[in-house]
Amino acid sequence: MHWLERWRNSFGNVRWRIVGELDRIEARYRERDASASLSGFWSLRNPVVLHLAQERERAVLRALSVGRVQLSELKLLDIGCGLGVEFASYLRWGSRVGQLFGIDLMGDRLRIALRDSPAEVAQASGAALPFSDGAFDIVCQNVVFSSIVDDELRRATAAEMRRVLRSGGWVLWYDAARTRGRDPHFRPVPRNEVESLFPGVRWHWQRLSSDLGLLRRVADVLGEPGMQALDATGLFRTHLLGLGRLA
Repeated sequence: MHWLERWRNSFGNVRWRIVGELDRIEARYRERDASASLSGFWSLRNPVVLHLAQERERAVLRALSVGRVQLSELKLLDIGCGLGVEFASYLRWGSRVGQLFGIDLMGDRLRIALRDSPAEVAQASGAALPFSDGAFDIVCQNVVFSSIVDDELRRATAAEMRRVLRSGGWVLWYDAARTRGRDPHFRPVPRNEVESLFPGVRWHWQRLSSDLGLLRRVADVLGEPGMQALDATGLFRTHLLGLGRLA
């Protein structure tokens, strides 16, 4: 059964605004996946992408250390897991095989995730998760909410993330808090909105990721030392890394 039919069945009275937003997101990601220039850019062979990934990894490990979070003890759900590339990171950060789960809208992406990753994955919307209440110790999202431009779908997805999270569990968040761009398919999520979407969650925040356009120009001229210098100014960071705990 397609995820949209499952969503309709789970909600009964379909909210067509959310359905339309989910259709838009799915179509946008199909377009992106079909573009060699877009999909090819986000490879770790790209020095800019590698720089961003290494910065985020250091920030995640710092946050887990400060929060005394041991991933080896936690059942983890990745919202919008896509091709499953983040599962390798979770294992590197301490998670165990058998404790990793993911959902995504895109069946084509999930087939690759099933083939290449150690996680159990399902085709579903974040607004209708196929899991019981309190099923997970940590729920993660990586630049998913900035792809959702509709307020109702954002609220529904956040509510589902909280529903499947046990009391005392963790939310690991990474997403854009601001942007200079004008992409109609992209909308940043400022800190105050994140905190309003997750009542009862207490957050520790870090600002990351210098503006991508600036970072690319600096990298072309000055390479990795230039990107590090740009980061050090702290003036052009666009993303937030958050680790929050549900009371």
